[in-house]
Amino acid sequence: MQTLMLIDGNSLTYRAFFALPTDITLASGQVTNAVYGFTSMLLNLVRDHQPTAIGVALDRPEPTFRHDAIPTYKGNRAETPDILREQIGLVRQVIETLAIPIIEIVGYEADDVIATLATQARDQGDEVLVVTGDRDAYQLVEDPLIRVLYNRRGVSDYALYDEAGILERTGVPPTLYPQYAALRGDPSDNLPGVPGVGEKTAARLIMKYGGIDGIFEHLGDQTPKLRENLAAHEVQVRSNAEVMLLVRDVVLDVGPADLHRGPIDLGEVRKLFDFLEFRSLHDRFEEAFGSATGAPVGGTDVLEAEVTELAEPAAAVAALVALAAPVPGAPALAVAAAWEGEAGRSSLAGLALTVDAAAGEVTWLPGALLDDAAVKVALVALVAPGARPLAAHGAKPLLRSLTALDVDVRTLALDTQLAAYLLDPAEGRYLLDDVLARYAALRLPDDTGGAEAAAAAVGQLDLDGSGVDEVPPSRDAARRSLAVARLVVPITAALDAQGSRDLHDTIEIPLVRVLAKMEDVGVGVDAGELRALSDELIAECARLTKEIWADAEEEFNVNSTIKLRQILFDRLGLVPTKKTKTGYSTDAASLEKLAGQHPIVDHLLRYREVEKLRSTYGEGLLNEIGADGRIHATFNQTVARTGRLSSDQPNLHNIPVRTTEGRRFRKAFVPAPGCELLVADYNQIELRCIAHLAQ
Repeated sequence: MQTLMLIDGNSLTYRAFFALPTDITLASGQVTNAVYGFTSMLLNLVRDHQPTAIGVALDRPEPTFRHDAIPTYKGNRAETPDILREQIGLVRQVIETLAIPIIEIVGYEADDVIATLATQARDQGDEVLVVTGDRDAYQLVEDPLIRVLYNRRGVSDYALYDEAGILERTGVPPTLYPQYAALRGDPSDNLPGVPGVGEKTAARLIMKYGGIDGIFEHLGDQTPKLRENLAAHEVQVRSNAEVMLLVRDVVLDVGPADLHRGPIDLGEVRKLFDFLEFRSLHDRFEEAFGSATGAPVGGTDVLEAEVTELAEPAAAVAALVALAAPVPGAPALAVAAAWEGEAGRSSLAGLALTVDAAAGEVTWLPGALLDDAAVKVALVALVAPGARPLAAHGAKPLLRSLTALDVDVRTLALDTQLAAYLLDPAEGRYLLDDVLARYAALRLPDDTGGAEAAAAAVGQLDLDGSGVDEVPPSRDAARRSLAVARLVVPITAALDAQGSRDLHDTIEIPLVRVLAKMEDVGVGVDAGELRALSDELIAECARLTKEIWADAEEEFNVNSTIKLRQILFDRLGLVPTKKTKTGYSTDAASLEKLAGQHPIVDHLLRYREVEKLRSTYGEGLLNEIGADGRIHATFNQTVARTGRLSSDQPNLHNIPVRTTEGRRFRKAFVPAPGCELLVADYNQIELRCIAHLAQ
């Protein structure tokens, strides 16, 4: 006995397309949500059920015998969206590359192919698992050999039906399903049923009279309205029953014995998955299909750098002068930094500059040499207008650190992190290793400690089990510099293909330098005003705490949810409004619904408002003031998918304005002597853009 899995390829492809967002795209911009969803579903099905044989049935574009019988069959269906039609060929390519047989025949639907193969497999004693989102397959279920795995919605919600499952789901056994469906009708296939006969009525009639023949023989037993509707639509019902019955004897070139899984070319799978940018599916493929050779399917070439460390100022000057010279046709000079502490907020541990990307040659300039006057002059020349353009991943921390050294970078031409963001703003994060794998089919060594600009200078990893091994900052940064160098050509090509090159070059890249300078300069604050505000809030919190204690007639930790729950609902007898897994809720929304029941509620709400201001803005802003008396926040270009900036450490975009205390915090931000703060905002900019685009 074998287990044969028969998959309705079109059904699963359509489900995937409508379940997944269309912002799943290749770097080139082609939408791949359907092919990604289908591939993911296919791998999960094989992994979870491990069939010994498998086949995918596909619909042909030509009309079928059902169209000949009923010209209006499926006539109500809209045209297949272009962005789905473009993916059908890729779905087929995935199936073929996984060495899974495709079965299709002119004049019949995939359902008929599946019905024929399922019947043949049943007759020879094999188990059959039909995977589909089409309810017509319910009629195939037959204990103990044929079951249907029905895709209810999305890409992962399935129901496995045997005969009892079909009876429970529809109210009729599988053998009577076509007649039940004929009465009820199938709007998706443009097959109308009997007016007033829904699923429950259809099931009741079928089970009582044994089928549509019995129903029409007993029209006189029905209510006048039902009798009238049944009689008027008898021809339609009998026609439905004929076309809804799946064909079980289609003449095929293959049988169940021909559907054993064939040998898979792992190289072709890797090549296709890399082209489709299915990085997350490599491991799932191995789980589903295994690897006869033991070679990891998802393996990409590991990037390693040959590092030359500059030890003397003279050598450093010579190297920087050579690198600064523009070379016609040469790609941008890739650079990566290492820091002694947090990226961009502490001293540079050094710079790694890729000399020859193809050979993996990288030069390391230690941070100690940056104190040398001649080295600094050479570094200034390296980043001055007219010098060779620079490329980096997450360049802003580097520019901020160099700005603090009076080195103004004017040659940044490519930021691979920004480029990846523009190519896919919905990704959420843009780790260098992920971007490298996606656009260059390469990866950093596993022991790279600082794969991001935010990483520390030294990566701490236990490589041999004997303790913590240190990855030297020179090698860590060199690898990242080389990764950027290898990304320059493919990610630039992707920007061009998607039409985002101009946005990157004229908007985002110039903004990096602006933001780096903003972060370095910081924003002025009146520390005295902040302290006065903080002190007032502390005093207000203390006053409110005493009032809450008086209301409760005992002293307790006002911030303790458990104790507060006891006070409000057990002692004071307030009526709770919402229950969580741990007990009745005391969140702000729940407390607001209790307002007026007891004075403690109003005092609690006010306490939480004041405590939030104290901790987040009073204490929080004071802690962020630097040695120069200014707050140096970080501004992010790759967080909001809308293209807006965000900020953190602290979040300067979230200073409160709706309360009196909140507005006082805004007054604590002050301009430099002789300057004023200017508030500027677009007026209804989104509406105006929409009007422009809509003409």
